Amino acid sequence: LFGQKGGADRSAGKLIAKTAGSEGYDLMGFQECDDRWRILGDAKAEGLQGDWEALDGGRAIALMYRKDRFTFLDSGKEDVGEDSQKQYYGKRSAHWVRLRHSDGTTVFYINHHGPLPVSASGGCTGSATSHNIMRVIASHAHKGDAIVLTGDFNAEPSSSRIEELNKRLNKVYSGTSMGGVDHIFSNCAQDAQGQNLGKGVGQFGSDHDALSVTFRFR
Repeated sequence: LFGQKGGADRSAGKLIAKTAGSEGYDLMGFQECDDRWRILGDAKAEGLQGDWEALDGGRAIALMYRKDRFTFLDSGKEDVGEDSQKQYYGKRSAHWVRLRHSDGTTVFYINHHGPLPVSASGGCTGSATSHNIMRVIASHAHKGDAIVLTGDFNAEPSSSRIEELNKRLNKVYSGTSMGGVDHIFSNCAQDAQGQNLGKGVGQFGSDHDALSVTFRFR
């Protein structure tokens, strides 16, 4: 979208602004994102409301949160997997932030871009990646936190990676792109509603659909 199409006239930013609704988004996660401020700038130029912070997770992943709704508590990033030599680009990380909402809810939000090949198992690509993600959560989330895990896992629903995460978290919503490799998990699935937002606005868009989930934590 950006490397070949130059952003396609703010296609991603338009989609974010168009779908934010009257309440707007609280949190956003991005994969294959080299310039988080450009994405945010495009969205704000198209009408996205709120005071936002954008955190760099390295390895082309990023998190954003509403500073006018959340108080920052902590953040970090850690490598949790690595591509197979069959399709090697490098190591894969998980990037997290811990935030306290103005209503008192504490959220542990973690974003991930998974190893290749898609749905590969064994070595550092399969269930080991999921175990490492859960270890990061166990090490940094606190008791009572609402946990939200998002990402392009490069793993279809039947893969060992996703099956392993299903044992420990609730899979709230999945996309359909690339066989369904984009997923959202949480420890609080009650009243969660997911939506596929599409690939962008205009003639050109991403090769993945943007996913949105609304949570009502109690």
